[in-house]
Amino acid sequence: MNKYLAAALAIIAFATTVSIAFVRIAPLVLRISAIALIIVGSLWLFEYIATRPPPLAKRILSILRAKGPLTARDVARELNADPAEVAQAIQYLLEKGLVRRYEKGGEEYYDL
Repeated sequence: MNKYLAAALAIIAFATTVSIAFVRIAPLVLRISAIALIIVGSLWLFEYIATRPPPLAKRILSILRAKGPLTARDVARELNADPAEVAQAIQYLLEKGLVRRYEKGGEEYYDL
């Protein structure tokens, strides 16, 4: 289960239990719970945006699967894409362990 979903369910369960057990403080508990849910939702959204792959990542994997080892320049040429965007996507793929880099003849090649 997603950690943010688990946190939201825990907040809801806590708020419900406390509101039933202590009716007089229910409005306060519900307000605090609403704020906590907003914070959890914001954290989930931030993590989602920060960790999603660059747009070219999937296309780079397809090219490397089809053509084998290529340099970043070759990948950019194949995709007709900006070399800076290709470099960013390749760096992401390297960090995730989906692509490996090796040197051959003074050039860096990337392969699956």
